[in-house]
Amino acid sequence: MPNIALAAGVLNQIPLDWKGNQARIISIIQEAQQNQVAILCLPELCLTGYGCEDQFLATYTSEKAWESLIQLLPHTQHILVWVGLPVFFEGKLYNVAACLANGKLISLIPKQYLANDGVHYETRWFNPWPAHQRSVLSTSLGEIPMGDYRILADGISIGIEICQDAWEGENRPAHSLAQRGVSVICSPTASHFAFAKSKTRQRLAIEGSQIIQGSYVFANVLGNESGRTIFDGDAYVVHQGQICAETQRFSFKDSQLIVASVEINCQTQVADDLIVANVQWPLSNQTYPHFEAAPWEGTVNIKEEEFARAVSLGLWDYVRKSYSYGWVISLSGGADSSAIATLCYLAIRLAYKELGWEGIQSKMAYIPWIMDVSTEKDFIARMLTTAYQGTENSSDQTRTSAKALAECIGTTHYDWNIDVLVKEYRGIIEKAIGRSLTWEQDDITLQNVQARLRSPSVWMLANINNALLLATSNRSEASVGYATMDGDTSGSISPIAGIDKTFIRQWLIWMEKIGLDGKLSMPGLSHVNSLEPSAELRPLTSKQVDEEDLMPYPILNAIERWAFYDKLSPENCLKNLIQEYGANFSEDQLTAFCSRFFRLWARNQWKRERYAPGFHVDEYSLDPKSWLRFPILSAGLEKDIKP
Repeated sequence: MPNIALAAGVLNQIPLDWKGNQARIISIIQEAQQNQVAILCLPELCLTGYGCEDQFLATYTSEKAWESLIQLLPHTQHILVWVGLPVFFEGKLYNVAACLANGKLISLIPKQYLANDGVHYETRWFNPWPAHQRSVLSTSLGEIPMGDYRILADGISIGIEICQDAWEGENRPAHSLAQRGVSVICSPTASHFAFAKSKTRQRLAIEGSQIIQGSYVFANVLGNESGRTIFDGDAYVVHQGQICAETQRFSFKDSQLIVASVEINCQTQVADDLIVANVQWPLSNQTYPHFEAAPWEGTVNIKEEEFARAVSLGLWDYVRKSYSYGWVISLSGGADSSAIATLCYLAIRLAYKELGWEGIQSKMAYIPWIMDVSTEKDFIARMLTTAYQGTENSSDQTRTSAKALAECIGTTHYDWNIDVLVKEYRGIIEKAIGRSLTWEQDDITLQNVQARLRSPSVWMLANINNALLLATSNRSEASVGYATMDGDTSGSISPIAGIDKTFIRQWLIWMEKIGLDGKLSMPGLSHVNSLEPSAELRPLTSKQVDEEDLMPYPILNAIERWAFYDKLSPENCLKNLIQEYGANFSEDQLTAFCSRFFRLWARNQWKRERYAPGFHVDEYSLDPKSWLRFPILSAGLEKDIKP
């Protein structure tokens, strides 16, 4: 029973970045070789990037991936490496893990089960490979075995489960591989972030090792790879049910490698599904660091920690991968824009902590002024610009809130008034229609003109700075259309469109009082946390409050989840509402809330279609591009509520 070093490598790749993706793969292979690693597992589709979307259907994509694969071969001396790519076989496209060892392509093992729910549309591009089916692919390298194979290397039998394969319960390939005598399973994965989802992946890795009574090597994608989804970058080496090594999630580095030395049982069943890889790796004689999860993983505030770290990494990757010079936010002093400004600040702080100033300069080398900045404080001021755009309906409290947060963070902050613009536009329309606009008759019109007139100015700042304008609407608002198109929805990306208002408010309080790791808190949030959420678009004497315009946010969020995650009928949503909130509200009130929700939901699908791309962070999303499709025109759902 030899001791060998097993390794999992996570990679922050970019779709269709042939040179960059290949360079990062070669770098992590070399790091593994320096650590005397025998078997290295890399993430699913890491040669192309997982998020290539319909570009997978272009044969050009798989051809370029194949070229990159061949160029990797000279870098695989004395190591066995699993690399993911798309491969056409007999006119069909497959998601494949390629086994490379000692400079040769040993085998291609396709994915058997495809993810096709939520943000996943794999069956649009790929075909599932039938279990136990085996064939060969004719290539310039010769006849390459392709199918449900095992690899025999230096007496050790190795099998594969690709991402969704491991989620299939009794049907997962691990059970068949256990019967065929494998000692190691490698699991190349691209499993997106959602709250608490990493615990499921960890459990599946542990169960996989228990099924084969051997070792399980799991490697996930890292970072905001292609725009909407964020990947944890979690990886595990598990031996007989015990985690030997794991990554610290949400790293700002290009890659992470974890290594563990394990004692492998070499008993192998010889059969026609066994492909021999002639590689002799060094026996492990190193003592490896103790790769363990970060301390915050064990805190009671894990959801708050995950949200902060996932969205911060998502913002950081988005700005650098789009070659932008920073972010611009219309900072209203309210919860949503304050949360986004805080997340941008955390992105810089976390990147600086992990990469150091030289690392940041290297990643941001495309920015013309990057070498002129020498401190974290100056970098924040250059990267993050905020603007408070007041009207006669804005309160002193929100102006103070915006200023306090901007000073706490250190943004470049502006404060101006747009009343002159509002009056000018109002005058133009009044003259055109021949009457005065009034709040009694034109409430929505007069509210929306203020929100929309905030957009051009911040777009100008974004253009001047070559920066990303960030939209500030949340998921609760999106569900009922409580947002102004071309106003607070203006932006390149919408960072909090995937999370509800209730959690945003809770998270801001946590950030003020506790903060990341119980250390990185934000006292500048005290002002916004004392305010009642308000759009501040009506005259101050009206005392406009969001929840009075709509309904209490916890009720709104509950209906949304029941309807579109649990997929309950409107009638059953109302029954649940009465059961859960009947002690605090009358049945008539709850019926009115439910009716209002479904009426506004159906009426405002067109708004959700126009939202800037948002980050997926929760179990579900309202994004019609990636999660929840609903007809733009419909008879609606309100009619299905029976009083």
